[in-house]
Amino acid sequence: MKRSILFLLALLPSTIIAAEPEATMSFQGYSGLINTPTAKLFDEGSLYIQYGNQVETRSGYRVGDNYNFGVGLWEYVEVSGRLADYNFGGKDGLTDLSANIKLGIPFIPKDWFSLAVGIQDIGGAANYFDAKYVVASKNIFENINFSLGLGQSDSQQGRLNGVFAGIAWQPYEWAKLSAEYDAADTQLGVHLSTPKNWFTSGIQLSTDILVSSSNDQLKDDVYYSVGLTIPLDFNGVNSSSQYSERNSAISSKLNSDQEYSPIDDVDPAVIDRSGILERLRVKKLLAKEGFEAIKVGEADLNTVYIEIENHIYNRNQIDGIGVVLGIMSKHIRHNYSNFTLVLKEREIPIAVVKGNLAEYDAFLRDNQPLKVDISTDTFTSQRRIPTADLDNSNDYWLKPRFTFWPGIVSTVGTEVGAFDASLALISHLELPLWRGAAITAQHTTQVAETKNFEEGEVFAQKKQKTGLQEYSFHQTISLPYSVKNMTFFGRYRDTYNYLANEIRWQSFGGSHKFNLLTARYENQITAEIKPYTGCNPLFVRCWPPIQPQQRDVIIGKYKYYNAHLNTSAELQVGQYWQQDKGVVFKLERMFGDVSLNITYKNTKVDNEESNQFIGLGFSIPLTPRKDYNNKYFQVRGKPTWQYSVNTLVGKSHNNLTPGTGDNTKLFYNLDSTFYNNDRLSSEYIYANSNRLKQAYYQTY
Repeated sequence: MKRSILFLLALLPSTIIAAEPEATMSFQGYSGLINTPTAKLFDEGSLYIQYGNQVETRSGYRVGDNYNFGVGLWEYVEVSGRLADYNFGGKDGLTDLSANIKLGIPFIPKDWFSLAVGIQDIGGAANYFDAKYVVASKNIFENINFSLGLGQSDSQQGRLNGVFAGIAWQPYEWAKLSAEYDAADTQLGVHLSTPKNWFTSGIQLSTDILVSSSNDQLKDDVYYSVGLTIPLDFNGVNSSSQYSERNSAISSKLNSDQEYSPIDDVDPAVIDRSGILERLRVKKLLAKEGFEAIKVGEADLNTVYIEIENHIYNRNQIDGIGVVLGIMSKHIRHNYSNFTLVLKEREIPIAVVKGNLAEYDAFLRDNQPLKVDISTDTFTSQRRIPTADLDNSNDYWLKPRFTFWPGIVSTVGTEVGAFDASLALISHLELPLWRGAAITAQHTTQVAETKNFEEGEVFAQKKQKTGLQEYSFHQTISLPYSVKNMTFFGRYRDTYNYLANEIRWQSFGGSHKFNLLTARYENQITAEIKPYTGCNPLFVRCWPPIQPQQRDVIIGKYKYYNAHLNTSAELQVGQYWQQDKGVVFKLERMFGDVSLNITYKNTKVDNEESNQFIGLGFSIPLTPRKDYNNKYFQVRGKPTWQYSVNTLVGKSHNNLTPGTGDNTKLFYNLDSTFYNNDRLSSEYIYANSNRLKQAYYQTY
């Protein structure tokens, strides 16, 4: 069967132009050939997911379950993770969760060669894959790439423990042949993938097959993998040729000035004396679009002034800003040269955008640079503009807003199973009151769970329970010097009454942010403690930990955002939910509305061992770009749904001691509600300025 695959490839017509060998996922999870890495890294902004049946153990290679995922974070940084299941058909078995990283070396001319260094299995407990390597790659011909490397490995098979080499030939866009020597064995494999133009979203399906090997254990069975490659920036203006074509078409339509405007039929002498018609037209369009609390007036004789609340473009506030500015620049042409837009939340100004209408119109039509002033220092914007309309259009008091999302509590790669989870439906209610005030409540509906989350089992204490879990009152105020403060109290995690305060400062451009959260939680119910089912109650490990009656949480957070890299670095220091103290560091890379993050946690409870974790996570929007909004209520999804997997590092076992760096963050908080999930700043908006155009073009 394996030889027939090569024979069929040789018979295929060569009508497709040969391509430079692309970076693909190896059986080991990093970018490479079969079992060896190359200096080519995963494409920046692409997610790679793979299932394979080749599992490496201390005794050799076997058929099992291997789950790999990887991503190109930046041009020269690749991270990946791997879950190896050594169950081999048994009821319970050993699993291992490990992390890998590969760094490309910059500043080397591409026509010379590429160079990369990497680490496999960073800090995993069962170090079957631990390896460190350096590898160089060079294109010999247009469609042939040669790699040579040196590694040091703990592999009992000798993989990457010495000099290794590989060669890849890609005769077609969708096919690649690979041959390698992994420092112990030689392998031959084939990679097949769907052409890039099959799916407009850029998604590719792939499969890898091990054709032959000098290792006796790899000769008896068919080893293969199936994979999926997903571009993460679904909103990127360069990710789709269809958008570019639509962009050009709409720009031409706008430049033709053929669209009807009631102002065009008005006597110019009347227009010069009053801007009422233009302001009324804009106000009606904003109300029709679904914006709320709309005020339109004059800041001065040359400046139109607009206030709005955006509750329809909840995935990203930048979309709402783009639509409003686009409407304004298109329909205000005769009476004003400048504009002031005040974006509000719960009647509190959160951003002020000022600019020239002609310059913004040139940005939309002629691809000129964006020239606006954006500020989140909005304390002075709370003053009422005398010439603004006193009437708020689309302003509905006590309008409930419902948000739904799936809640997952899971364990990955533990000694009792490869994956266990408790799945629930989370329902969140937000009821705005007066200025800056709101009541929130959160209900959980348990849907399903795996066996280890059932009552009496090892993860039963983590199982999500049906019922009203949280309800709170929040009051937010805006202070001078870009400071906002939220005080809130209520019920938390079913049984805890709490009082908390969060204060936040953001620099002028938005690159630097400080948060301080202080809270006290008091348990109102003492739950009965029972030993785990099937476990001897005489042993301490058979009893779940005793939960403290009072918990004090104090967390300081600093966050830095780099617009050039579209990346943020966050450092948390303090005392967390489990009363563990320590630091949490997170590096987050944004691709449109999708983000990927790497997390390092190092916390400990007094008189206990410290826990160190490395985590890989993601955030995706679970709501459409424009949410459903009724006059009396609103239903939406979660704009940033997060999930992550963590692996314990620095220990020879996976036995956890208390301490996880749980920051007790609520869904309704300063960052998410008043700062667009930390994406409301001039630095972020300028770095993603094409999103302003895209939002307007997709609406009109």
